[in-house]
Amino acid sequence: MRKLLTRLFFIFGILSALQAQQAPQYSLFLLNPYAYNPACAGLENTLVATGVYRQQWSSLRGAPETQHLNIHLPLFMISSGAGLKVENDIIGAHRTTQAMLSFSYQLQLGRNLQLSVGASGGYLQYALDGAKLRAPDGLYEPAGTFLHNDPLLPEGKVNAGTPAVEAGLHLQWNDLSIGLATQPIFAPVLEDGNTGGFRLQPVQHFLGTVSYQFGVGDNLAVKPGILFKSDINITQVEISTIIRWRENIFAGASFRGMRSSARDAFVLFGGLRLNERTTLAYSFDIPVSALEAANRGSHELLLRYDLNKPIGTGKLPPIIYNPRFF
Repeated sequence: MRKLLTRLFFIFGILSALQAQQAPQYSLFLLNPYAYNPACAGLENTLVATGVYRQQWSSLRGAPETQHLNIHLPLFMISSGAGLKVENDIIGAHRTTQAMLSFSYQLQLGRNLQLSVGASGGYLQYALDGAKLRAPDGLYEPAGTFLHNDPLLPEGKVNAGTPAVEAGLHLQWNDLSIGLATQPIFAPVLEDGNTGGFRLQPVQHFLGTVSYQFGVGDNLAVKPGILFKSDINITQVEISTIIRWRENIFAGASFRGMRSSARDAFVLFGGLRLNERTTLAYSFDIPVSALEAANRGSHELLLRYDLNKPIGTGKLPPIIYNPRFF
């Protein structure tokens, strides 16, 4: 399978080792923490729904394209949160689709210290369209001949699915947030039962986040953050800062890849609150990797809906007056 993936990435021009990872890339991670960590479900004390569309390496044929949708809310009565995440990631002939349900439990460790423990369970579906592949020794004639002449490359569509489990921790201390998650913590080998020759092992990724928010005057808030992503063999670090003005307008910048061998992009982003419940954000990645000459950057659009009021607190018990104080 390793030989197959090597050939496919060569065909599509996707030669960056970091982007060969299976986990999708998001530039607006500070606005969408639940996408990376199930322990963040319900932490915002209201219902939140977020949709993301990302077009990576624009103008590069076979480049990644991702659609993401999630919704989560608190369950105050049991100090918990619940959520749903649906994701579709396309890279050339590859398509990975997953749907995950999440549950988190919050522990109050101190007056201003809270630990959230979360897990997600769902299903991951992988598809490979052999008709979109081209091999060096293949025969592809307009008359209808289509032959890869390679036993590792399928000529039709290959589909395989498996259950998957993710887990995460999130620590909140005043305005400091620290998170750690795995995607997936467990997923069996993907196999196609029809051909019997296709096998793919989902790669386990470890994701860490650190962010801190502080105010500058009465109207300005600044939030720097760091995102770590690793599959043990390769680690990528992204630093980002977002500046908000009166909670209505925001802008920021990020840099992805601290080491010269992992350098990927410089990111500019901004957005605004369309109304008291809806926020729109856009980011543009300026490439600085070896693929700089072959693409026109990456685009990401995020739409967030925030109910903007507490839910699920339950009905307060009736007041019983003590006769002594009548």
